[in-house]
Amino acid sequence: MTAPPMTDTPGRLLDRHCQELVADELTRLARRVPSLAEEHLGVVETSLRQIIDRLLPVRRRAEARPETLTALFDLEAS
Repeated sequence: MTAPPMTDTPGRLLDRHCQELVADELTRLARRVPSLAEEHLGVVETSLRQIIDRLLPVRRRAEARPETLTALFDLEAS
């Protein structure tokens, strides 16, 4: 097992995971409701990002100990 690159800190892994969740949800929504316009998907994307930022504020993510983020969000499996 090799160590992750220095840029793949737990905070960055969590950010990437959140981005993937938003992208997956937008893809699922576009597939289930093909009549949604891009602007509506943009509103949904903005709302999802606001929810994530309220639940996991950027400053708190930056201040959190890496091992805490790794354990709490199961980032080793990512």
